[in-house]
Amino acid sequence: MSALMGFYETIGRLLSRKRIRKIEKSLSGAGIMVPAESFMGFFIVLNVLVGLLLFLVFLNTSAVPKFIYAILGTAFLVPDVVSVFLSFIAAFVVTFLVTYVLVWTVVLLQTEARKNAVEEVLPDFLTLVAGNVRAGMTLDQAMWYAAKPEYGLFSIEVKKVIKSAFSGEPIEKSLDHLDMRFNSRVLHRTLLLLKQALATGGEIAEILEETAQDAREVAMHKKDIATTLLVYIIFLVFASAIGAPFLFSVSTNLISVLAMAFAYMPAGGLDAGAAGMPASFMVTPAAPSVSTDEFFWFSMALIFITTLIASLLLGIIRAGSKTQGIKYFPFLLILSYLVYFVVASFLDSMFASMFF
Repeated sequence: MSALMGFYETIGRLLSRKRIRKIEKSLSGAGIMVPAESFMGFFIVLNVLVGLLLFLVFLNTSAVPKFIYAILGTAFLVPDVVSVFLSFIAAFVVTFLVTYVLVWTVVLLQTEARKNAVEEVLPDFLTLVAGNVRAGMTLDQAMWYAAKPEYGLFSIEVKKVIKSAFSGEPIEKSLDHLDMRFNSRVLHRTLLLLKQALATGGEIAEILEETAQDAREVAMHKKDIATTLLVYIIFLVFASAIGAPFLFSVSTNLISVLAMAFAYMPAGGLDAGAAGMPASFMVTPAAPSVSTDEFFWFSMALIFITTLIASLLLGIIRAGSKTQGIKYFPFLLILSYLVYFVVASFLDSMFASMFF
């Protein structure tokens, strides 16, 4: 196992140190205790293996040439060498995009979950630490005894960093380690104030109490804002998951009906003389310039984009963070496509009797 981790670490070192430090910070905020080099090495190896497998699938199914012919037409011939090259590029691009989105979505959701967990208990924790400091304890002792089991994850992380302070590490450095474990602005500012108070000899207990009160007020304001914006949330969900798919489905069926209607029209169109009207008053109808299949795939792509943007907006409205909205995206997407196909099925059955 250690040899395998060493192999991943060697590959991960191909990235720049600046990029590795950013990835290390992201992994630490998500609570993933894996070296950044090993993590990225595993990510690269996974992309290579899955990319090669997808490349073989593309070659056996001729997926890339078929896609090109569907877009540009069969008149555009793709040589075999170019087809193999494009399949290779497409396989690795698709693999990288899919794995990148999946992996970093999990990391971001885990980071947000940890941030919410610490910000929920932080005011009570700071109040307890302030009481311990007023009782005569040092800051590290006050934090150790304030880390009660009811504070959950935050207590575990506090005890980990305070153990290093008890073993001789400066308390400022231990606070920095605690800051890295959570991607929280509230916690970051609190620890920054604590370090400044330690450096200048300020009243730590008073600073902790005031910071705890500010954190409570911020949490209350967030809840009030989320309650106030409930109407906007309902409208956003309805527009993205019901309204837009309904309109796209109706439009797709309208194009299909018009295309079939023009297929039954005479080749010469309507005769102005037979209708008893001057030719200048007659408008020559034309079939839709967009085919049903083209508009269908356009609708699928636009529904995907619409639900993604709506999910991010929901995260901002409800939790103040767009990454929190990622968890709503699968449900909104499934609901949107369900509405689309249910409406399409109903309209198909309703208009079927017109032509058959």
